[in-house]
Formats: sequence, structure tokens, C-alpha cells
Amino acid sequence: MSDKHNLQLQESGDRLDQVLRQELRWEAPPDLSLRLLGLVPGLNPMVVIPRPKPWYSTVVLVLTAIAVGLSLAVAWQFYGMLGAEMGLSAIWDQLRAAPGLGLLRLYEALPASRNVVAVLVAVRDQLHWLLLAIVLWLALDGWQPRLSRRTVSQ
Repeated sequence: MSDKHNLQLQESGDRLDQVLRQELRWEAPPDLSLRLLGLVPGLNPMVVIPRPKPWYSTVVLVLTAIAVGLSLAVAWQFYGMLGAEMGLSAIWDQLRAAPGLGLLRLYEALPASRNVVAVLVAVRDQLHWLLLAIVLWLALDGWQPRLSRRTVSQ
């Protein structure tokens, strides 16, 4: 019985293998192949792929931005109305007030926790400035002023 079961599993695996090979086969489009061949130095492709005119690209970009903006505005209105109907603004207000209430309860239960929280806030502030310094350092690390070289005649 086990030989028959193994044979059935092998046959089903072979069929699955065949289906996957057929479905996962991908051929590059000819224009992509030509573009890639164009990147090879010393090799000129037979067909030049035309690029869209700059005004066309600009129009497509503007229309896309308008469509995305309009979609976001409609979604904002829809979810705003839905949130107002469900009372999400009250829930949001409660969530914003929850950390303060939690700290007040912590201070009432453990008065010494004020000092711990003060130390954590000070560490957070210092880490904030450290993060800002790291970001500025990384941003300005590769920056070099462009000085024009002028020859001064003597």
C-alpha cells in the first residue's frame, strides 16, 4: 500500500511540477531586451525605442496627481463621515488622554515613579538631539562646497 501511495504522490508532484513550469515561464518583452542590449557598450540595437515627448509625460504626471488627490479627498470625506457616525472622535480623544491618566495613576500608586519618569524623559530628549545630530552629520557628510577656481594674476 505504501508503494502505491508513494507512486501517487510522485505522479501528483510531477503534474504539479509541469503546471508550475508552464505557468512560471516568463519571457522578457522585446523592447526590454532591446533596452538592455542598448546598455552594452559597443553594441547598437537595431530598433530605437521612442520616448514620450516631455509635454506628454508632464500631462500624465499632472493627471495622475489630480486623480490621487481626488481619491484621497473622497476617502477622507467618507472615512470622516463614517468616523463621526460611529463616534470615533470620542474614542480618539480617550486614547489621547489615556497616557496622561496612566501616569497619574502610576504617580498615585508609586510616588517614587515620578523620578524614574523624569529620568526617562531626560534620556528621551537627549536621544532626540543625538538623533538630530546624526541625521545632520549624515546629510552634510558628503557635502563639499563648490568653490570656483579663479586664477589671480600677480
